[in-house]
Amino acid sequence: MSEGADIDPGAPTSPAQPFKWRFPHPRWIFLGAALLVGVAVLVFILLNANDLPPLNEIENPQANLSTQVISADGVILDNFYTEENRVTVQLNDISPYVVDALIATEDARFYSHSGVDYFSLPALIKRNLTGVTSGGSTITMQLSRNLFDQVSRDRTINRKIKEVIVSVILEKNYTKHEIIEAYLNTVNIFGNAYGIEMASQRLFAKPARDLGPEEAAVMVAMLKGQGVFDPIHKPDTVISRRNLVLDLMVRHGVLEAGPAVDSLKALPLVVAAQGREHEKGLAPYFRQKVREFMADWCRTHQKPDGTPYNFYTDGLRVYTTLDTRLQRHAEKAARTHLEELQETFDAQLRGHEPYHSDPSILTDLMRQSQRYRNARKAGKEPEAIRVEFDEPQNMSVFTWAGEIDTVMTPWDSLKYYARFLETGMVSIEPRTGAVRAWVGGINFRHFKYDHVAQGKRQVGSTFKPFVYAAAMDNGYSPCDEEINQPVVFENVDGNGARWAPKNADGKFGGKMTLRRGLATSTNLITARLMRRLGPQVVADYAHKAGIESPLDPVPALCLGTTDLSVMELTSAYSTFANGGERIEPFFISRIEDRKGNVLEEFHPSSRTAFSQRTAYLMIELLRGVVDAPGGTATRLRYRYDFRNEIGGKTGTTQNHSDGWFMGVTPPLVTGVWVGCADRRMRFRSMKEGQGASMALPIWALYMKALYEDPEIDLPQSAFARPPGLSDGIDCSELWAEEDQADQREEQRRRAISSDDLDSFD
Repeated sequence: MSEGADIDPGAPTSPAQPFKWRFPHPRWIFLGAALLVGVAVLVFILLNANDLPPLNEIENPQANLSTQVISADGVILDNFYTEENRVTVQLNDISPYVVDALIATEDARFYSHSGVDYFSLPALIKRNLTGVTSGGSTITMQLSRNLFDQVSRDRTINRKIKEVIVSVILEKNYTKHEIIEAYLNTVNIFGNAYGIEMASQRLFAKPARDLGPEEAAVMVAMLKGQGVFDPIHKPDTVISRRNLVLDLMVRHGVLEAGPAVDSLKALPLVVAAQGREHEKGLAPYFRQKVREFMADWCRTHQKPDGTPYNFYTDGLRVYTTLDTRLQRHAEKAARTHLEELQETFDAQLRGHEPYHSDPSILTDLMRQSQRYRNARKAGKEPEAIRVEFDEPQNMSVFTWAGEIDTVMTPWDSLKYYARFLETGMVSIEPRTGAVRAWVGGINFRHFKYDHVAQGKRQVGSTFKPFVYAAAMDNGYSPCDEEINQPVVFENVDGNGARWAPKNADGKFGGKMTLRRGLATSTNLITARLMRRLGPQVVADYAHKAGIESPLDPVPALCLGTTDLSVMELTSAYSTFANGGERIEPFFISRIEDRKGNVLEEFHPSSRTAFSQRTAYLMIELLRGVVDAPGGTATRLRYRYDFRNEIGGKTGTTQNHSDGWFMGVTPPLVTGVWVGCADRRMRFRSMKEGQGASMALPIWALYMKALYEDPEIDLPQSAFARPPGLSDGIDCSELWAEEDQADQREEQRRRAISSDDLDSFD
């Protein structure tokens, strides 16, 4: 056929061939697209996972934990922390209402998912793609960002991916029980309180295990944001959210609908008073002492990794010897007496303030003030600072009726605070050395100085028992007699000076047993013993008993011219009550790490200071102060109606600037000091200014409360008498003769007498 010939139209044709698809099957398109998406997602995840916490940290998360200070009776006294106040508790120490409220509100399918709630995932993706990134996180996902900063809190899809990754790992390594426990221990609910326990303590002043359903609902309600749900400033908003949580608990069957829930929803929101955490609560001076001790301890003790312990972040548990039941009674006793005594002091001082005639009192107080020290550190000259002290300032000042806001110059505030009577009080268990109560002052915020451990004041007649202890240990007996006559010490300073002490009431004459000499705090009897024994011997016996301060061995030491702290004086008296065994006082029993491992236990050192005979004879002498006619502490019997065996010693210093009382019973030895910060601020008469009036009533109120408290059940036991000690050491057969001699001397000399039933120190 030629090349251009026509085709015959009648010729037969072959059937048409079907069209063949020249591209892959659709399923391969789907698989390819899915692969691309998967790779993209994987790359995206890997890029976001670069800054995730290391796997070992996710599997073994560690959080900064507050250090807890715990009392001997199991009460948390304080939590020390830097930025986060966080402690951990086990789930069985958390109210089940909290768990129910949390799951009902935040993650209803918590027990059925594996870290990610896939039923809510589409809604979660939609919200994030539209820019609404809140909600949708499971409890496990929320825990992941509570534990790890790397997860971040940015409102982005990246954060959600990190949450998912970490959540899956957490769910793989921990049980649901452990996850919800960890969440409740790490979540920030209120202020800088992290974890349910701290939030519960801060908001409701109770442990998390005691939270009721409405309180648990408040805790969960506040998880939506502290700025919006603030129980202090926005209580109505919190109540509304609380009631929504209660409704959700009903919806999910953990609460039963009805009048009970309705009554819970009608309750007002009542939260604990808020304030400076370390300035309120029990035993603030004691807690400060613990903090100082632990700061030193942490510097000298290392963790397994070789780094020093951090007191504020390592979650230590510091177990102390303080008993909160005794502490409450001690603080109440001090407040009750000093509030009343302050009125008496103010009335006596009014118009006769010593700083009018002696301006150096205020100048000295100014230089001791924190305001002055801060100004000096800032480089200001004293003259310029003095000018600033005359400029009116807004300030909050202490009163026994409560803190008040006022306008006052700092100079006038010096006058205001100078008149306040302060106190130091400590109670020690003599057989163990454990410190059971510690009152360092009247108000920690306004009076930071601790008069138990820091302050040292002249002790007056409370030093006399150490003179008598030296005598008892050198063969004397309580019923031995000494003449109550003047005595002169020659060349007391090496330059020919003489010292001739006198009795406080100016009287002398006759003979007196040593028991009565100490009971009536007769200076001449003590001075005569000092001359027989020698100052160095007396100083040595005081150190044996437990006095740690240096003592100048001069004759006047016998009358208490030295300055000592309440702590060392009380611990030395404990030696008498402990059969002559000196036990170092201690206030921390053990330290544990965050896992409960004991890092150190404290066992006080002990040594024999006196024989049992000497110690018991001293107890008899101290009992005479309470029981013997004319004893300076007899008001414990006739005014406070004590009937058990008590030893004691009052003390009053020169110009009655300091009042002391040392109370001794078998289970507790307690020392009390009262005075102003500047000893030139003082009572103008001996009647109110003696130790029996200033300090003894605090001890009496404290011990009465202990004996009457059935929870404490303090025994009113007798002192243990060592075997083989002869009878007749109470000298009662000589009292009548001594009384007659006193009466004859009184008539003969017409001495000035006291209008108080007690003798003076």
